[in-house]
Formats: sequence, C-alpha cells, structure tokens
Amino acid sequence: MTGLELQHVTMRFGGLTAVGDLNAVIEPTGLVGLIGPNGAGKTTVFNVITGVYSPTQGDVKFLGKSIKSLKPNEINQHGISRTFQNIRLFRGMSVFDNIRVSYAPRTNNKIIGSLLRMGGFYKEEKEVAMKIDRLLEFFNLSHTRDEQAISLPYGDQRRVEIIRALATSPKLLLLDEPAAGMNPTEKVNLMKLIRQLRDEFKIAILLIEHDMSLVMGVCEQIMVLDYGVKIAEGTPKQISENKHVIEAYLGEVVE
Repeated sequence: MTGLELQHVTMRFGGLTAVGDLNAVIEPTGLVGLIGPNGAGKTTVFNVITGVYSPTQGDVKFLGKSIKSLKPNEINQHGISRTFQNIRLFRGMSVFDNIRVSYAPRTNNKIIGSLLRMGGFYKEEKEVAMKIDRLLEFFNLSHTRDEQAISLPYGDQRRVEIIRALATSPKLLLLDEPAAGMNPTEKVNLMKLIRQLRDEFKIAILLIEHDMSLVMGVCEQIMVLDYGVKIAEGTPKQISENKHVIEAYLGEVVE
C-alpha cells in the first residue's frame, strides 16, 4: 500500500496560489527531500499534509484513505507527525516531560485514573517512561533526561524535538529544516541519524531543507518546487544535473 499521496493539490490564499496542482507519492519507507527557493510553497505543503490547511482543490491520501478534511490531531493519530522550522519545546519543562506530552493522547488512564492513581496508572506510566528512555538512548541523550530542554545546545534541542515527534509512533515523519542553526559537525551527525531513524523504525521521512549537501547526502528522492509548482523530481544525481532546478536557484537560464 502506498504511503502518502498528494493528488492535484492546490492551495490558494485569496488571489495567491501557494501550491498549484501538486502530485506526489511517498512510499511507506521513502526518504524524500522537498526543496526550492524561499517562498516556493514547501511549508505550505507540510501544512496541507498535517491538516493546518485544507487544500483548495485536490486530495491528500494516507495509507489509501483521504485525510484532507481531518484536524491536525486526527492526522497525527493516523500516523503523521512533524517538527517545525522554529523549535517549539516547552519552556521550563525537562527533556523527559517535553517528550512525555506526546504520549498523553494515547494513554488509557484519563482524568479519573490519573487523579486516583489507580494501579493501571502506575503501570502505564512505567511503560511510557521505558519508551522515552529507549528513545533518549537511541539519540544518545540519556544524560539530558532531567535537564530543562531549553538549556541544551541547539543541536540537542533539535534532536529532542525529533524525539517528541517520533514518540507519537508515526508512519510518516515530516522534518521542517532539521539542520537549521546547526554547525557542520552537527549536520553530519544529523544525516546519519535520519538514515538510522528510517531504517530502525521502518518509517517514511519527508524533509524540507536548504542545506543541499545534507539533502543530496541523505535523500533517495527529491522533489523541487518553484512558485508552488513541482518543476523536477528524481534522484539526487538527476536533480543536481537538472537545468530547471539550477535556473530556479541561480535565477538565470542555463544553456
């Protein structure tokens, strides 16, 4: 079964077409980059996929079912999670508690069970804590468990945000500029991490990124947008040699 399908997706804001007639397919374990100049419509695509916007035209299907009319929390429950271009960790909360938030909608013990501290509550909390600890260990962040998330180095904050998205057990993970603000060493480590995430958790990953060395080094397929229109799609080698892509980035015609 196909993972994500965008079928003739168009997103208009008044007279502005941010995304026009976009068709795309991401397989269940695909590792795909979405690139383009500033203002190309990349984040709008993410917002359509995750239910922030409902497309003006077209359909969004995930695992064979339309999700275009669902709310963001409902889409998340169907198996799609994301990070944001600007880090959105909760200030004043520990790394553990930032990740723990992702499990709240999926726990069985609701208000009554939590207030009365029933036996099921403690069992479930222990299981959640074990899952969080395993994720922190996978990301080499076990030592940060009880630290305030915002006190961590920038690269580690990015990784905590990825963990929080991953804690919802997604089948598709959307990463919005995960390398933003990272130094060269952190970017190299991020490339390795993204590959490991896909292989270890058997998920699809779609990422927006301006760092072309990272995109070319980690993605298996790349889609290129320009003014909301897909102008190219292919392997990193095919994209790097595509004259339309070069024109879009350099702003000049390539003979």
